[in-house]
Amino acid sequence: MSMKKTRNSRSLPDDLIMEILSRLPVKTLLRFKSASKSLLNLIIRSEFVKLHLCRSLIRNSSTILLLSSDETFLASFDLDHLQCPPVRLDTHPDVKKYNRLPRIIGTCNGVVCFKNDKDYVLYNPATRAYKKVPIRVIRPGSSHSTSFQEVFAYDCVSDDFKIFRFINYFNETDQTGSETYLYSLKDNSWSTIKSPPQDYRGHIYCTCIANNFLYWRNNNYDSKNTRVMRLDLSSHNYEEISLPIRVEGLWNIRLGVLNGRLHLMDQEFGLDIWMLKEDKCWTRVFHSSDSEYMDFLSSHSMTDYSLGPYAYSKDGRKIIIGDLRVYKKVICCDLESQTLSVIQVLGLPEGVNFTVIPLPWTESLLLLA
Repeated sequence: MSMKKTRNSRSLPDDLIMEILSRLPVKTLLRFKSASKSLLNLIIRSEFVKLHLCRSLIRNSSTILLLSSDETFLASFDLDHLQCPPVRLDTHPDVKKYNRLPRIIGTCNGVVCFKNDKDYVLYNPATRAYKKVPIRVIRPGSSHSTSFQEVFAYDCVSDDFKIFRFINYFNETDQTGSETYLYSLKDNSWSTIKSPPQDYRGHIYCTCIANNFLYWRNNNYDSKNTRVMRLDLSSHNYEEISLPIRVEGLWNIRLGVLNGRLHLMDQEFGLDIWMLKEDKCWTRVFHSSDSEYMDFLSSHSMTDYSLGPYAYSKDGRKIIIGDLRVYKKVICCDLESQTLSVIQVLGLPEGVNFTVIPLPWTESLLLLA
């Protein structure tokens, strides 16, 4: 008597498939979407999009965004591989205007916010998805001059991309008022929110987003009152954050986001880099004395060096700072030995004038629907 043996074909569990696919680049996943209906349904799931983004942020922790002011050229650059050329990113034709890219307001989670004369454009270079957002018109009939700052952010609490537009009104002698507008991609609408406190309205410099807060330094020239202000991206409440040291010169301070945490770099007396902890206290992660720092810059012909914190190395042992636009070199701050070193950047194309966006760059599957 013969017996037929049968084997039931079994596919891998969805959670295991998601773990495998979440490590693949976006272009590969976009091709997989047309391979089968089951893959399509999995890749477009919000859970998978978020998992892929999380993996991508970790994998590209030392990658920043480059924008050429001379031509239509948007690229990403890996500061952990300084000898490799930048990776050119796709630019949708509707994003371009007058044969060049419009001004970048900001970038987060693989989405870039551009600004044209009449609207903002949210654009994902990996998926080529984009959305135009009309600019909120300044209140009509105002005879005062105005100044404004704009910030593009992602609110992880409400899972929403937002544009903040801070507007100040002036007469001939002093500031007279302010208005703050908020655009929500989820609601696809503008609304008015409370403006920053009076002392922090004038100019919103050096904005950074970390732990769902928008941080900026104020332009109060009284060193005793110099503070960092932050705005909760979800509740839209404001809060002061004291600096870790007394600062005589406001312009010696730079803010940056490294590994998801706010960092402050002070060049007033040497070079100090501080990290803001969850309890709103600062801890110093790097220090170089004034004489050591000045001698270092002089020996590398980098006097009057305008620095900005860019990224942690992937091993977490170095912080990379610099000014790629001027010197085509970066400074590595070794957190273990507390020493400085310089690396010449050879990967940048010759004859191209870059603007460096000192924000982490990563690709994502977000569709901006």
